[in-house]
Amino acid sequence: MTHALHYGTGVYEGLRSRKGKLFHGKEHYQRLLQSAELLDFKIPYSVLELENATQLLLNKTYYDFGYIRALAWCGSQSMFVSHRHSNVHTAVMVWERPMPYSAHQYRNGLNLHLSSWRRPDPRSAPVHSKASGLYMISAMAKRTSELEGFDDALLLDTKERIAEASSSNIFFVQNGELQTPFPHSFLKGLTRAFVIEQAKMKKISVTEKDIFLHDLPSMEAAFLTGTAVGIVPVASVDTPFGLYTFCPDSITRVIQELHQKAFGL
Repeated sequence: MTHALHYGTGVYEGLRSRKGKLFHGKEHYQRLLQSAELLDFKIPYSVLELENATQLLLNKTYYDFGYIRALAWCGSQSMFVSHRHSNVHTAVMVWERPMPYSAHQYRNGLNLHLSSWRRPDPRSAPVHSKASGLYMISAMAKRTSELEGFDDALLLDTKERIAEASSSNIFFVQNGELQTPFPHSFLKGLTRAFVIEQAKMKKISVTEKDIFLHDLPSMEAAFLTGTAVGIVPVASVDTPFGLYTFCPDSITRVIQELHQKAFGL
């Protein structure tokens, strides 16, 4: 038994490697430490120590498509609600994990279902921490969507703004420009940051803004971004107000190609 198992006081990161090469280790581990600070506990290792431990694992395993999960959690010293007296434990694991979707899905897109669950208000949860407990919302949203025959869920926030998929950020294409939800209530993904940086280098305009369901008819294309999924187009979003469909466009393809080249996919 641990405090984290009872109360969700854990944080994690998902990283990728290709043939033993770790991608964005520094950025992921900086965020891991920041996530822990937002939950008011301290991980007893530095970014460099975590990077070195991960590389040691990769040197021993040398997976073709490695997936790394780094986890820090509050232990079993106290089962009271406060984790003030709990020790902090850290683990790094690696296993072989290719990209999760089929070639057809990466070419033609995923079908999303609008979830009834909402991303929490930032005043009620540490929404900018990759906190284990918060992913209960994502797990329930995705499970329900899969049971309904969809690939993933799309979540709104408490003000009815589009937030993200169950564990991926979302971008839309409109008139040759990229639009992505402003991160009021969700984690700013590292792949999201990669897309914004690369798009600007390619002179593609990127705007962070509030996006609502009523904006979807004017969007021409959409795609999800994340360490686990890479860049995957969205084919449709099913909502109580109608089915919105999208076609992967040239901008989506450019972003996919840039990501594949950078990460050796």
